[in-house]
Amino acid sequence: MERIPSKPLFDPGWLFLLAGVGVLLASVLVPASEDLRRARWQRDRAILVEKHRQQRLTRYEEYLAALEAGDPALVESLAESQLRQIPESRDAVPGQRTTAKANLSVFPGLEPPPLVLPEYHATESALTRWTTDPTKRSLLLIGGGVCVLIGLLPGSRGRTDRKSTRLNSSHLV
Repeated sequence: MERIPSKPLFDPGWLFLLAGVGVLLASVLVPASEDLRRARWQRDRAILVEKHRQQRLTRYEEYLAALEAGDPALVESLAESQLRQIPESRDAVPGQRTTAKANLSVFPGLEPPPLVLPEYHATESALTRWTTDPTKRSLLLIGGGVCVLIGLLPGSRGRTDRKSTRLNSSHLV
């Protein structure tokens, strides 16, 4: 009786191939996504700084325009503040109470509120730590490559009996 080798329903090499490809993709894509997050964070910070500076320029331009237009209240306020002869019932800069020893400069009142920049928070996960650490990443790349290599090896053809092999070869003669 001749034994016919049966093919397995599922080749286990596919599991190694899929695992290896997954590890290789993770070790390439996770550091790239971290770099992208950091670049977006830097871009957002630059946009906030630009908006803050634009707001500051706008306030100074409005002040200069009022000064060049000869706004009577502004001119009177400046004259009083520069001569330090401000009545007690009046402020040098509207909204700021001043004392005799206080700085009467108008510029602090023109400044926008201080800018608060967001801090960068890196993703904290085991996969991120493994894929961003140079030593661990190289081990992941080697392990993933080995898994892909094992997955690409040809599968076994099954076990055959030596007797049936001898019989088959004798029938050929």
